[in-house]
Amino acid sequence: MLHNRLFRKLILFILIPFSIWISAQTGTAINIEIRHEPNRANPNIIEILLVLKNTENKHFKGRIEVKTPKGFRTISENNSEIELNPGQNLFIPIKILTSNTIVSGKADLTFIITDENNQQVAKKSLSYTVMENNNMKITAENPVVYIGTYKDSLEVRARVSNLGNKKQDVTIVFKIPEATQKSLFIEKKGTIDVQKDSVFVFRFLPSGNLLKSSQFTINIAGFREPDKEIFGNTSISVQNVSSTQRYQDMEFDLFSNYSKNTITASYRRVGNTTDMYQLMGSGGFNLPSGYMFIRGNIYTLNNQSDPVVSNTYVSYHREQSEFTLGNISKMMEVSLFGRGAEYAYTSPDKDKKIEVGFVDQSFSLIERNSFLKYGYGFYAKGIMGAQNASKNFSATYIFKNDPYEKANHHVLGTDIQYSFNKDWKMNSKVYSGLSYYENTHLTKPSLALETQYSGNIKKVNLNGNYFFSSDYYPGNRRGMLQIQQNFSTPVFENHFLYANVMVSNFSPKFYSYNNDFKSNTIRGDVGINFAKRKNFGFAVGAQYQEENSNSYNNFFDTSGNQELQTLKALRIIQNTTWISGNRKHSSLLALEAGTVKYPDGNNSEYQMKITGNYSYKWFNINGIYQHGSYYLSEFASSRNFNEDVTYKKFSVSAFVNKSILAEKLNITSGLSYTDDVLYGKSPSGFVNLKYTKEKYGVFLNSSWFNYSSNNFSNNFFTIEAGVTLNLQPNRLIASKKGEITAFVFYDNNNNSIYDNGDQSAENYIIMINNVSFKTNQNGKILYKAIPYGQYMLKQVIQQGWYYNELEFEVKKSSYSLQVPLHQNGTMLGKITYEFDPKKALEFEPKTAGIIFNIYDNDKFIQHVVTDDNGEIGSFLGSGNYRIELVESSLPTNTYCETTSREFTVQAGKIINLEPFVIKVSEKRIHVKKFGN
Repeated sequence: MLHNRLFRKLILFILIPFSIWISAQTGTAINIEIRHEPNRANPNIIEILLVLKNTENKHFKGRIEVKTPKGFRTISENNSEIELNPGQNLFIPIKILTSNTIVSGKADLTFIITDENNQQVAKKSLSYTVMENNNMKITAENPVVYIGTYKDSLEVRARVSNLGNKKQDVTIVFKIPEATQKSLFIEKKGTIDVQKDSVFVFRFLPSGNLLKSSQFTINIAGFREPDKEIFGNTSISVQNVSSTQRYQDMEFDLFSNYSKNTITASYRRVGNTTDMYQLMGSGGFNLPSGYMFIRGNIYTLNNQSDPVVSNTYVSYHREQSEFTLGNISKMMEVSLFGRGAEYAYTSPDKDKKIEVGFVDQSFSLIERNSFLKYGYGFYAKGIMGAQNASKNFSATYIFKNDPYEKANHHVLGTDIQYSFNKDWKMNSKVYSGLSYYENTHLTKPSLALETQYSGNIKKVNLNGNYFFSSDYYPGNRRGMLQIQQNFSTPVFENHFLYANVMVSNFSPKFYSYNNDFKSNTIRGDVGINFAKRKNFGFAVGAQYQEENSNSYNNFFDTSGNQELQTLKALRIIQNTTWISGNRKHSSLLALEAGTVKYPDGNNSEYQMKITGNYSYKWFNINGIYQHGSYYLSEFASSRNFNEDVTYKKFSVSAFVNKSILAEKLNITSGLSYTDDVLYGKSPSGFVNLKYTKEKYGVFLNSSWFNYSSNNFSNNFFTIEAGVTLNLQPNRLIASKKGEITAFVFYDNNNNSIYDNGDQSAENYIIMINNVSFKTNQNGKILYKAIPYGQYMLKQVIQQGWYYNELEFEVKKSSYSLQVPLHQNGTMLGKITYEFDPKKALEFEPKTAGIIFNIYDNDKFIQHVVTDDNGEIGSFLGSGNYRIELVESSLPTNTYCETTSREFTVQAGKIINLEPFVIKVSEKRIHVKKFGN
């Protein structure tokens, strides 16, 4: 036992100094310091400076090794030899290339120092953060697709490339136009790996109306999931290549006329006794010169002898002129409605316009009453600067014969809109009237003035509306003074202070009957809209309201006098809004409370109102509870039924608006309930169904209303059913029209004349402007109903043959041209790679997708792209050309010394270009030593 203990102590005594010696031998003889500075010139290169120091008192010789994860590559020489004298510092620059395939996150770059015996003496790592890159790209594989027959299924292809460093989920949306000017949205989902691409394919059978179009566009958008963030979009033009096509105006602007062309027939049952039959529709069609547009509406009831025809007219448009006959509706200072005629002229630059018209004030177009029985009118209006929103001027003259007042009214006025700058805008109207009254033989002048403005003074926003008309002014707003002034400005941190004032006085006068109607209103608001906090908004304010009127005196015991009844109120108002982060939910809660003084009381009374609203996508619900009268009309109605009852109102309603069955069936429905003094307890509801397809639609509408008040109850139910036919839509064109006939032939003797030896070109594609045609068996195409003007025969090179571009003018009803086809030549080329594997930087060689541009002198002709074999080819007409490599399409770290070549193409011959040699950049190694 004693011997064992003695032996253990002896062993420990021997091993301890030996272990100290081993530790000294394997300790860090080289200190490593890593200095890293970002490379702003080239973010794909990591520049590192290693600072090595020999801490021993003897010479050190060894190697440095750099270990990197996948996707990193050392540009500098790896495993290079180093030597350091005692105490010496050595600075070694190292460059590391990062590829696009590196997954985002943390990556360790490790530097190891070994001695001559390949034993590790030092090791240190740099933690490098690879930033997330979610860059993506979407392109159309074929930007132009041709369709030829009604049985063709159409295929569109979109290529999505993940250029980032993380796998991404995407949704690709194809938007396909429909004839009803709606769009069909088709979604395709997928996952794209890092630095990979995927092709999304959608096939569909175009609708009949699309097949009748000369061309249409399919828009494609890419969304990054899960936030539906759009990362790109592209489009595909679908060209109809039939031999006969009708002109369609593809450019839409404010003066472009699109006609949907529909007819709707319906039956309506109103209550228990009334049946109504209605037919309405609208549509237009082009004529050899101009176009015609027709709108109609006719209905009849079971208890009337004659149908009613309203909103029915025929309008003919030719060049800048427009003629309308039928129902005329003019909303002017003196409105005119009835049957009549109108002529309008617009200048070629669309800047000036004049309108003149005559209206017989009869509601129905086929009314049996004598002509001019209900009065008539004449108007003329001129506009300058019709397309200039900042500066325009108009003048109007209106004459109206009014048999009810037995007067002839003349009104003349001007309307000026002017923008002083981007902040200050003003609109002013001045109208003067002169009225002659037959009974009194009086001639009464009148006046109306109106000014609207908006502007900013520093951060203060101001806008106002001021209107005045004299008591006998024959316009729509007779005997009125109205002042509205609004003010708002930001205060503190994005809070907004606001103040609004409204003053109104209404006191119209008539010679045809005696009245002393007066109504005055004053309302003022002041408050603050607080800055939005997260999803909540809050506002608080004060409101003063004063209303004076004698229009409700019949509800009070006023002994026939016309004294003004007055209502005054002062309220505090609060609004709280909430919108969810995804914007699917929203709500509003408004509280109003204050005091009010009624006409028959001396003391102020309490009043309040609560308004709430909540909506979620297709669902909406709102409610109101009110205690006390807010207006004289409410106070008068409550006193009329029971003078001791305070006016109260409760109302709640819910609505649904949703489309199902691929957006074909739309359901709109609602329920509501109201309880107040005027309407009593009144529930109501409605359900509207609308099913829409390309050529037709059907609808069913129903509503129900129940009224119950003072022991009186009534149910009222209405149902309506109908069908809508969608006819071929048109883009209406007002100019003169002609047609183009083209004959395409193979010009075998190259003299540009169809003669012996030549033959017609069947199924050859040509393009006029942006419309493509495929010739019939006789080599002909027909372009119908085209407006007079300039047209371009655009070159479409096909295998073996081509034609020259031509610009021509159509200024007669029929235009013919011949299109001689000349035999073209073939250009072939390819790319090759040349590099030293030992010295080349890391790169990803590709043969397909290298882009070249071909030019005729400096005119761009076409793109050509290498195939999987790295080859290119193009059919070109005879002549001299230049081909240039698009260097941005080359792989990373590659270049081409000769990017351009010139060549000559001869008819029927093949020209082979010298290969384009793609080279790879090489590594560069820099080692610097510094001694003490």
